[in-house]
Amino acid sequence: MSKVRKLVQILFLILFFAVVLKGNMMLWLGLFAVSLVSALFFGRFYCGYICPMNTVMGVTESIAQKSGWQTKNVPKFLQSKVLPWVILVIMVLTMIMSKKVLHKNVPILLVLLVVSIIITMRYEQWVFHNHICPFGALLGVTGGFAKTSTKVDQDKCIGCKLCEGVCPSKAIKVDDGSKKAFITTSLCHQCQACTKICPKEAIHYEK
Repeated sequence: MSKVRKLVQILFLILFFAVVLKGNMMLWLGLFAVSLVSALFFGRFYCGYICPMNTVMGVTESIAQKSGWQTKNVPKFLQSKVLPWVILVIMVLTMIMSKKVLHKNVPILLVLLVVSIIITMRYEQWVFHNHICPFGALLGVTGGFAKTSTKVDQDKCIGCKLCEGVCPSKAIKVDDGSKKAFITTSLCHQCQACTKICPKEAIHYEK
């Protein structure tokens, strides 16, 4: 599954840059719109398989961790729940104004890609995913109602916390009281990293 996911991510990353070079951002936004609706049924697959930011951030984090550049001390303003919505408003206004005033389409998604790389060089991926990315904020709303999502079989879970360590969005947590893992569907990217690492096969994608 991980090899298939990586292949899909690379293909969509190539598609993203092709769209950027042609200056047709509306095509990519259309793809996102479809993913936004489908998240109601299948979860945030856009984040786990399609998003170019997520694909590049995986490589960036690997380099940053090996180089010792990352820190766990995240500033409070980067943990605000309001920040991604503020960025969304700024993005929309920038796109509208650039079209009307400059008569050009600003590659706002490319700018966001650069921001994701800069943030991940210093902080873990969840900081950008959960508190900066406007696309993540929107998908968190529809993805929270997903009919099918990654779930934990409480009877099989042994609370080993291996799943916590591989989750890029901190969607899965082991409760201190019950010693069982729980997944926050609105944050889950459906990447199946937790499913792969679980020693008891307690995590599955299901209704």
